[in-house]
Amino acid sequence: MKTNLIISLFITFFLCSCEWKSDVDDPVLNKLGTGHGIVTYTDYEPLKAKPINLHFYIPEGDIKTMPIVFILPGTGRNANDYLAAWMKNFKSKEVIAIALEFPQEYYSTSEYIEGNMFKKNEALPEEQWSFSVIEAIFSYVKAETGNQVTQYSLFGHSAGAQFVHRFVTFKQNTHLNKAVAANAGWYTVPDVQVEYPYGLKNSGYTDNTTLSHLFGSSLIVALGDQDIDPNDNSLRHDEQSDAQGLYRFARGEYYYSEGERISKANNMVFNWKKVIVKGVAHDFEAMMVQTINYLF
Repeated sequence: MKTNLIISLFITFFLCSCEWKSDVDDPVLNKLGTGHGIVTYTDYEPLKAKPINLHFYIPEGDIKTMPIVFILPGTGRNANDYLAAWMKNFKSKEVIAIALEFPQEYYSTSEYIEGNMFKKNEALPEEQWSFSVIEAIFSYVKAETGNQVTQYSLFGHSAGAQFVHRFVTFKQNTHLNKAVAANAGWYTVPDVQVEYPYGLKNSGYTDNTTLSHLFGSSLIVALGDQDIDPNDNSLRHDEQSDAQGLYRFARGEYYYSEGERISKANNMVFNWKKVIVKGVAHDFEAMMVQTINYLF
């Protein structure tokens, strides 16, 4: 009798402990929904063989109206850390946050930061660009969640900022609202006299439509004023990148000032904003905290 009672209590406890809970702290895998987790995305046909991991956080609330932000991590592709930083600092925001992991086994450094626009100096079709998957992911997120917003924003730091500013440069007719490019290592400056990838010459995108689109975009160039180490082992040094400056802060200042100069020379609207974050070096979380409100 006592044995049967113990077994009965154990079964009751086990069943109760297995009940589904709506807890935003419980990780969810392979399905977008309230809470946080990871979805492996392969629905974009041109890049189907190169999956992208979506590290997401969706708070409770009216999902239909929540803004969407895509977060692009640095060269370590540590999207999990970027999402953790978001949840630590912005969990109360009613925003769908998705940190995009382009795995290194599928996307080389250049395929990530330069968008896979070229292969062996040959231009690839736009649908094969890494940049092009963003629009497809936006449609996927809306379809899976019932979200009804018409635009998304981007935040990228370091290598992610390289992705972001080149996305803004070369991708037109998108649903992008605003973009933060924070502490990029080097830039594609909108100068048609400078050879790609440091400028636009021979990129196939030297026309006024490209320039007016870029300058008219809501691009926030965010710079930590202590990101001034010229010996950072992840910082590129060659003649072309050093022409932009010897460290990230100087290069960001150069990129912004050249954009402003070239837009004025062409009588084009200039919608960029420069944000200098004082006392911050190459710290993605600090840059995120200080700049994310420019997106919403």
